[in-house]
Amino acid sequence: METVQAAALPDGIRELPIVAGDLALDFANTVDDPLGPLRHDHVADYRGLLVWARRTGVLTEGGELLRSAEANRRGAATVVRRAESLRTAINLTFGALVDGVPPDEGWRQLRPFVTDAIGQARIQDGRPGWEYTELAAPLWPVAHAAYELLTGDERRRIKRCAGCPWLFLDQSKNNSRRWCSMEICGLNEKMRRYTTRRAERRLR
Repeated sequence: METVQAAALPDGIRELPIVAGDLALDFANTVDDPLGPLRHDHVADYRGLLVWARRTGVLTEGGELLRSAEANRRGAATVVRRAESLRTAINLTFGALVDGVPPDEGWRQLRPFVTDAIGQARIQDGRPGWEYTELAAPLWPVAHAAYELLTGDERRRIKRCAGCPWLFLDQSKNNSRRWCSMEICGLNEKMRRYTTRRAERRLR
């Protein structure tokens, strides 16, 4: 079967890190550098959505869906818009939890996606599964993962990165993780502090 290949990224744009520790939160983080000069939406088109789905294990191939998308560009564009709405709903829902406020608006937006995902699910080995024959299929496990996170105990471990707006699941033993990734935002913060200390020493 044909495997979907990623398109070449623009100059200066990195491959999207997958660091949140939860499928729904990783989908929430598909806009890289959201507040910075290198902002890039990695699921801005249907191919990007399939590439992300392959990287996170939602899909193993994706070639048939890509061919369907090329034959039905309008339908594929509709799914991309729905993906953006789902991402917004996830960010609203879990951002509210992090901020300590009721996630009412986020859940209002997320609920139709969850309902759709459950309606499309088939039970496989005691777990929900999906047939990836419809263009919208890659969104179903994401919506279901968001519902499981929202209704499970691990929602208490959701945090927002201290260096960027990304959400992540803190799976450290002492619940002390501060960064989406120590190698990304954690290193940037270390460099910022080092530069600040050097500047302060020069002024003395």
